[in-house]
Amino acid sequence: HIVDTVLQFEGDRNYGYRMLRSVLNRFGSTSELGIYEMQSTGLREVSNPSEILLSQRDEALSGTAIAATMEGTRPILIETQALVANSNYGTGQRTSTGFDLRRLSMLLAVLEKRGGFK
Repeated sequence: HIVDTVLQFEGDRNYGYRMLRSVLNRFGSTSELGIYEMQSTGLREVSNPSEILLSQRDEALSGTAIAATMEGTRPILIETQALVANSNYGTGQRTSTGFDLRRLSMLLAVLEKRGGFK
């Protein structure tokens, strides 16, 4: 084999956190995820990323919800934020950051049809 492992290092330039995930691993699992914080001395492992989210959260804010999800074999808490306003022009504009817009449209269509949301 020419390639035994392919690792992907990703993150958002606006935040100091980076994720390292295995895309291809001939000798092990590809369902592992490493989360690191960029500091002036280098990268530091974040052993509990959910703790960071909960410590920076303002519970008084409306339109936010916390949910648990799995990223590989690691459970992670995620925060979803929504800003909703009435539209004067028929169907309002739906946008998404960090989530596939087509998947969001499908989930909203199911909620409208089955859950009675408008």
